[in-house]
Amino acid sequence: MFGKMMRYDLKEMGMILLPMYGALLALGIAAGLSMRYSIMRGAGEVLASTVPEVLTIILFLVFGIMGLVTGLVMIIMIQKNFHDNLLGNRGYLMNTLPVTAFGQVMSKMLSSILVILGGAAAAAVSGYVFLLINFRKQDWEEAGEAFRDAFGGKLSPAAAVCQILILVLLWMIEMVTKLYFSNCIGSLLRGHRIIGTILAFVGITVLQNLIGSLLTHLTSDASIGYSLMGAGIRMIFRAGETGQALFTLRQMAFSLGQNLTYAILFLAGTIWLLKNRLNLE
Repeated sequence: MFGKMMRYDLKEMGMILLPMYGALLALGIAAGLSMRYSIMRGAGEVLASTVPEVLTIILFLVFGIMGLVTGLVMIIMIQKNFHDNLLGNRGYLMNTLPVTAFGQVMSKMLSSILVILGGAAAAAVSGYVFLLINFRKQDWEEAGEAFRDAFGGKLSPAAAVCQILILVLLWMIEMVTKLYFSNCIGSLLRGHRIIGTILAFVGITVLQNLIGSLLTHLTSDASIGYSLMGAGIRMIFRAGETGQALFTLRQMAFSLGQNLTYAILFLAGTIWLLKNRLNLE
């Protein structure tokens, strides 16, 4: 039953998201080919050199917009899938299935993580193909040399990518569980579900930032745990000053510990509300 629920969730979200992932990948490749063509033409006739450049700019703008739209639609689909199946009209049927609340939430969470990873893979592959199309051997060598200069040869690109992927994966799990928990809180406000969900999500995020700020004052190792896109990015650029790893083991432990703790708390809160305070539409 668990597997059937996951397949149903993936099918429901994939019907809309998979074509968007394909379009994102195609636009990334098209933008790369267009830039490659513009570079190869060089400085020739005004029309011959201008038209490819304009086309390249347009393709990059469309690619960027498509990426933003895909991310927004992905969040909406994840929220909609959880709400409609557990808190909406379908909840009357879903709650009669021989599956615990924990199993239902976990199937939704794993499906959401797979959907997010699919979108990330489409963006990563399109970016990688773009680099393959446009980077010459000399460009790859220069990029590698710049990386070695920044980290003193003590960190390989593979290690840096692994650290970032681990942090982002735990961050995604935390965000999905927080979105589910916020939906459950919002469902308690009959007639104001959307507003309640938004206020709950914002309120929880503010509380997390306050806790993270307090932890950061106690130890700088906690700074990447509550603000991956803020303090974490600053630490990436500062890492080159010492020529050490992107993040130390203590920093990674604090970050993963915080994300995992929040995810468990949000998951437990979601399950408790589904069991004890379920308010279907």
